[in-house]
Amino acid sequence: MSDVQVILHGWVGQQVALKKTGRGDVATFRVGTTPRRPDGRGGFKDDQTVWTSVSCWRDLAHNVSSSVRVGDPVVVIGKVRTQRWTTDGGERRERTYVHATTVSHDLARGTSVFRKTARTHAAPDESDVLVEALDQVESMPAGVDPATGEIPTSAPDPERVTAGTPESEAGPLDASVGEEGDRAA
Repeated sequence: MSDVQVILHGWVGQQVALKKTGRGDVATFRVGTTPRRPDGRGGFKDDQTVWTSVSCWRDLAHNVSSSVRVGDPVVVIGKVRTQRWTTDGGERRERTYVHATTVSHDLARGTSVFRKTARTHAAPDESDVLVEALDQVESMPAGVDPATGEIPTSAPDPERVTAGTPESEAGPLDASVGEEGDRAA
């Protein structure tokens, strides 16, 4: 089954509700999108506003809850989902919503300040494992075999050796620059 991916550009119309569930924390809110059409006289007119329910889970839920407010212009990327149930009276009901994978302020309509959050200790999903593996490979010094972590036995790199210092003690930084980038006296 392939997922229907959507991108919503709109305005938050309801305060974000954060709830704890047995499957993790979830934040829900509604986004209003009002299409504009040419009016035939060189201007535009607003069509009927479409309201879409949005849900997001885990870290995204917490970040949305602390960042998004009613009236904020947002961009939501996610997958269309339909929830079906039967009422106690036997009526069948359904609700379509967007399971968000990304929520951001719409920077075409204003500015925002980004503040990185600490990662929680939730069980990693496949993308987390892949990102961690790529980070490890990218942080390895040049010449290290990413598959084994071994350094090939070859002649030392003359650019990495500081005069009078064995290669194992020489770092990639100039010895006269301190940790904060200040010149050593």
